[in-house]
Amino acid sequence: MDIKQLRIKNIDIYSMIFSGLLYLILGILFLTQKTTLIFAVKNLLNLLVILLSIAAIFQLVGFTPLRKSRLTSISRIFGFFINFCLALIVYFKPELVVAILPIFFGIYALFSGIIRFLIYMQYKRNRVERRSFIVLEAIILVAFGIMIIVHPLASILPISNAIGIFFMLYGISFLGDALLEGTSRETKDSFKRRIRISLPVFMVALIPHKILMKINKAFETEKVDKNDFSVFKENIPFDLEVLIHVAEKGVAAFGHVDIWFEDKVFTYGTYDESTYKLGGIISDGVLIEVMDKEKYISFSQKNNDKTLFGFGLKLTEEQKDRVREKIEEIYKNLYEWKPQSKIDEERGIVPETPRKDYASVVYKNLKSKFYKFIKGPFKTYFALHTNCVLLADSIVGQAGIDIVKIQGLISPGAYFEYFNREFSRKNSFVISRTIYYKGKSKL
Repeated sequence: MDIKQLRIKNIDIYSMIFSGLLYLILGILFLTQKTTLIFAVKNLLNLLVILLSIAAIFQLVGFTPLRKSRLTSISRIFGFFINFCLALIVYFKPELVVAILPIFFGIYALFSGIIRFLIYMQYKRNRVERRSFIVLEAIILVAFGIMIIVHPLASILPISNAIGIFFMLYGISFLGDALLEGTSRETKDSFKRRIRISLPVFMVALIPHKILMKINKAFETEKVDKNDFSVFKENIPFDLEVLIHVAEKGVAAFGHVDIWFEDKVFTYGTYDESTYKLGGIISDGVLIEVMDKEKYISFSQKNNDKTLFGFGLKLTEEQKDRVREKIEEIYKNLYEWKPQSKIDEERGIVPETPRKDYASVVYKNLKSKFYKFIKGPFKTYFALHTNCVLLADSIVGQAGIDIVKIQGLISPGAYFEYFNREFSRKNSFVISRTIYYKGKSKL
């Protein structure tokens, strides 16, 4: 099964230094070489005019190298007209094309600011401390977004500076990894929460789904070996496993994250359907404790049609102690919550039709324990912030990582990208990668 994202790359110190320097130089170019960037953009626009003109001519004469079937006369004329008009727009009004990127950034900033306002309202309702910084971020992002959308061309310079700073920080994170590569795990752990720069959410959100589609295709086009699904860098058991769910369709295509530690699976999400707002984007936050990992994985595969990617982490004793302390801290802020199927069971009620809400189905199949939060940010689940990834990160982060969140959001895709990269490093604490494929019975 040859899938690029799943290849064992064995990233060494030299490749990390090379990548870090490359991103660092790219960032410096964005910050300092404005003339070079303008020259590159002008030439790209000229190339685009040429390509559109060629496409228009091809459409007119009926030459379609990418299509097996011939086009009708109407479709050829229509295709010629569209390509020719686009070529004229790019040639005579290049500023319209150049403005597209700033407008996209403006919309992204505006959307991020709105999310921060929603987070502030949620934190205010739950009386979370230090929330004033969030509303300040929201005001800045909304103002910045509106300014860019209204004046896209004038915003190109600050946007290029922001891109340059991002690339520089991203490069520095690679160089930092390279400096730590030759050290022992104990030395790395002394850095506690090491800073990681995450790619923007729109770039990584669907990475697990993309890989799942490639696995499905591999079953159809090539022979798949069962050893492709479980790879260990070291012949030792892991202490903590990060489970990243993904499905082919629906919201589950964006993924979900759970943690397995000391024979328990911890999954946080929007599991109380009676509190749903905006279709489940906001609800009461529910933490489920599952005692049997294998049954839980099987349940997720069969009932939810999911594939899970498991990354095994080898922890030091100090790291394990910190993880235990964090879990204990979380439990002090919980109270037991009962899904409807458990209430029926305790009252001896047999409903005419089985309960179909997710919490009831989970209890019926796994006899799990359910909890809600007394106070704090996780009291309310918000899919775009206080979600499954943020709770998982609060636990896994005790092992010494800190993924910097772009506009406050870590997606399951960002988590997958980080752990998959760490697995490719020779001396990282990610020692295994297991694919719990929903269709593994085909093997």
